[in-house]
Amino acid sequence: MKTIMILAAGNVVAGGIVGLIDVFSFTNALYRRLHPEATQDLFHCHIVSGDGKAITTNQGFQLAAMGLSDAAQLEAADAVVLASAFVTNKAEFKEYSQDFAPLLGPLKAYAETGKPIAAYCSGTLMLAASGLLDNRRATTVWWLSQMFERNFARVNLCMDSLVVSDGQFHTAGATTSNLSLALHLVGLLVGEALAQQMAKILLIDPNRISQQPFMTMAITPEQHQDEVVSKIQQWMQSNLDQNWLLDEIAQKFALGKRTLIRRFKKALNETPASYMQRLRVDEAKRLLETTELALEQIVERVGYEDVSSFRKLFIQLTSLSPRAYRQKFNTHSCC
Repeated sequence: MKTIMILAAGNVVAGGIVGLIDVFSFTNALYRRLHPEATQDLFHCHIVSGDGKAITTNQGFQLAAMGLSDAAQLEAADAVVLASAFVTNKAEFKEYSQDFAPLLGPLKAYAETGKPIAAYCSGTLMLAASGLLDNRRATTVWWLSQMFERNFARVNLCMDSLVVSDGQFHTAGATTSNLSLALHLVGLLVGEALAQQMAKILLIDPNRISQQPFMTMAITPEQHQDEVVSKIQQWMQSNLDQNWLLDEIAQKFALGKRTLIRRFKKALNETPASYMQRLRVDEAKRLLETTELALEQIVERVGYEDVSSFRKLFIQLTSLSPRAYRQKFNTHSCC
């Protein structure tokens, strides 16, 4: 029997916890069918709160939880998972952190055992806040990645994967990635063969390995106070089809080239050129999703002349070719 402790606090997302438990519950059912002689389940899951009281979900209902009599109680678990709370900004994360604080000590003591620690969605931010992810690879929910990078610079953030493992730590992206994370733990604790069978039963795509195709700049507006950079961003958005030089942009907004680059990096943590590339790919994604325009026409609309070079950039930023992206996200397209 494997014991899974799910640490939960704050405005917890119910679906994340329930979906996680469902995977382990269905795994138990499959295991009993394959092994009718078995006398106990493979997995026992427990929700743990800082005060031992029921936790309130972001939808306002409660989930029963247990408390910890001491750190040793957590250390006996075979794996620990940090559940996600409803976090969309820094203020909500601060509240989540305050509610989670009583669990940090037991979590750090558990880490000393070397056994698996997993987190998904905003739970990855809490794991990073504990310091346990310092100098390690991890991923997080893509639309909170900028907040993650600004607050946890010691973590090597990898946004091209759905689940990232580094030693005993296993992190996943947005809420529904908890299903892939749960299967990852099944494989880790019991075996890949059983995890593969569960993927088929629950229709969880084992090849859904990247978050990149789902990312969009429209949902992650950059928050900064530099008005000039904001004006440049707006200008770039309105002039995607134009070829321009960095010197021309700097001159247009009465800045030196080095000053422009410095202010962009400070405000957005990237160069003007890389930002423009992401804008162009984002617009190309929109056109692939909503129109039947040929790739050559789309490439022209977003300011590129060489289809081949743009295709390479598109694959680099989305992990899919333009054709594969259209097949995946354009519900009206048949080719």
